[in-house]
Amino acid sequence: VNPDLSMSVVTRVKVRPAVDGATVVTFDISPQMQVSEVTVDGRAAEVLQRDSLRLNLTRDNNLFLVAPPEPLRAGREYEFEFHHSGTVIYDAGDRVLYVSARGAWYPLHGLQFSDYDLLFRYPKDLDLVTPGDLVEDRTDGDWRITRRHTATAIRIAAFNLGNYEHARLERGGYVVDVCANRALERALLPRPQTVTAIPPLGIRSRRLPDPLAETQVTPPAMDPMARLQSLASEVASALEFMASKFGPPTLRHLAVSPIPGTFGQGFPGLIYLSTLSYLKNVPGPPYAGGESQELFFQDVLQAHETAHQWWGNRVTVGSYRDSWLMEALANYSALLYIEKSKGAREVEKILDSYRAALLVKGDSGQTVDSNGPIVLGTRLENSQEPRAWRAITYGKGSWIIQMLRGRIGDERFFAMLAELLKRYDRKAITTEAFRGLAAEFLPPKSNDPKLETFFDQWVYGTGIPTLKLTYTIKGKAPALKLVGTLTQSDVDGDFSALIPVEIQVARGRNITQWVPSANNPVTFTVPLKQAPVKVALDPHHGLLRR
Repeated sequence: VNPDLSMSVVTRVKVRPAVDGATVVTFDISPQMQVSEVTVDGRAAEVLQRDSLRLNLTRDNNLFLVAPPEPLRAGREYEFEFHHSGTVIYDAGDRVLYVSARGAWYPLHGLQFSDYDLLFRYPKDLDLVTPGDLVEDRTDGDWRITRRHTATAIRIAAFNLGNYEHARLERGGYVVDVCANRALERALLPRPQTVTAIPPLGIRSRRLPDPLAETQVTPPAMDPMARLQSLASEVASALEFMASKFGPPTLRHLAVSPIPGTFGQGFPGLIYLSTLSYLKNVPGPPYAGGESQELFFQDVLQAHETAHQWWGNRVTVGSYRDSWLMEALANYSALLYIEKSKGAREVEKILDSYRAALLVKGDSGQTVDSNGPIVLGTRLENSQEPRAWRAITYGKGSWIIQMLRGRIGDERFFAMLAELLKRYDRKAITTEAFRGLAAEFLPPKSNDPKLETFFDQWVYGTGIPTLKLTYTIKGKAPALKLVGTLTQSDVDGDFSALIPVEIQVARGRNITQWVPSANNPVTFTVPLKQAPVKVALDPHHGLLRR
């Protein structure tokens, strides 16, 4: 990393072809990086780069081809060496730096799991964070040299650098290093305000009052290190909690660094968090997902990105139609941590905000949810409703996992998540494979034993119903009958979902009756030995409904 923040990079990649006779190999790299030279086992290879408008419009990165000096043989290991340079590091003001091409600053051939040996040479007045165990860290004149090596294979290696203050914690055998900028980025600096000076009230006078004086006052800037210690504690606690539920994270060392903007990203061993997560007060309207600004940036975001150490970095997906799974699992894992740390009521409020965001009506009069099923993935971004992708992927995705938890039960649900990590560690899972796995953990004799109806409605379909329950009690104890009627509205005629009705009794265990909803009112009967104390529709906030 040069003093002007440009980069000159040498990347060496071990390649083992799966097929014989390959004459070209495709790679991706950020358009901000230019590849100047490639060798294969030390021999010059031809680089073919095509400036295609169509490719530029449909891909975030540039595709280029490498033609080795001779066809590659299956099973043999080759070393590709790339020389590339460019600028992917930018200054957001006052030396607050950030990396723009976080996942493509070096050549990639898909997101394959690999061991990384990372050696950086950069100005010594900067700090650098990147995944892996520290092998070397020293200064050489005006330069600092840092080398890290990953103890296990990861999909991608990101980095960040800046002028940081650190908070380091060890928790449960894991090390969390949270970095905060010492200065605030330009976009968050307070703007000067015009203040009118009002003279003090004095003795009445016939003299006309003096003109009111105006002056420019700049409010004090927010402190970008205000929540450094508490943020480190929160991330460490979330990491420890999730490891206890799912299994070990990708790496045992996790760095967290700030990035300008209103988003976060969770890479193996490195989390980018919006600078807003570091501030004590985050004013503003509700965030795009429905939560308040403060709730999103100070509670949800860091736990969500921490959860990506498992969902997205150990378990992956191979298709955009399955990508909702990683975001839904990460977001619901964040809600599980919030449930533990702040209570179930806080999670209910977040889920309520997600539901409200899904029910917002656009100019066409249609709800956000009706823009399409969650498996459309990034295609939801092209809809006429710009809020659809986020609200459906994160909000409805969290509701889908919440409803599965209600169907499976807590003990089986957490066992299912642990099995998911074990079975698909460093592998891709599909939506259908996830359905099959979840069905394995249903209680015996469950309705919809393969979860086909559940997935058809909530994952492959759209609709949020309004539900109404009425009931009467007939007969005498101990031969009572509860006769109930479930009425559904505000959804298409083919909408059907299993609805939990809980019958609370004075003695013994409560009864949960799962009633399939339908276009017409559904009548059901439950035999009882004693009169119910209460009959409630979805009392545990487990169903996405109006």
